[in-house]
Amino acid sequence: MKRIIAMILAVVMTASLLCACGEKKPETVSTSVKSNYDDGYASRYAQTVTKDDSGNTVYEFTQSQYDAYTHDHRNTVSAEIRDKIVENHSKDYGEFVYINAEKKAVMIGIHKDEYDAETAAKEAPAAAEKGFAYFQNLLEPVDSIRVIYCDAGDQSVEYGSFEFTAKD
Repeated sequence: MKRIIAMILAVVMTASLLCACGEKKPETVSTSVKSNYDDGYASRYAQTVTKDDSGNTVYEFTQSQYDAYTHDHRNTVSAEIRDKIVENHSKDYGEFVYINAEKKAVMIGIHKDEYDAETAAKEAPAAAEKGFAYFQNLLEPVDSIRVIYCDAGDQSVEYGSFEFTAKD
């Protein structure tokens, strides 16, 4: 009886070992980006780049390439937005600019005394346009985002929030 159980266990272990050794193909991620929001950044990471019948650029990535791309693109776009905002202010204006994918927002962290509603209303459209260069390049593109001027020390404190919709 013990031999039979031992043989069954040996067969099960061998089968599980063989199953675990199989070659896994990387999952392919494909994005389709409207031409007005395609900044070409994804081409550095994609395996293939093609155009579809509508003129959209189609990028195909492995999952790891896509993850690296979204991370790097988010950081690059955030830095570009920060540079654009600093043009209108001193170099030490604010604390940060970053893209918050969960909130579907461009977050601009400033100090309370730095916030001016009129200036923010003028800057927000350009920040949103740059933000869409990231959000429209995702696997599931985001068509509506916010530009949020928040307290640099407590992001739950919003000084101003502006909503934008992607252009067709």
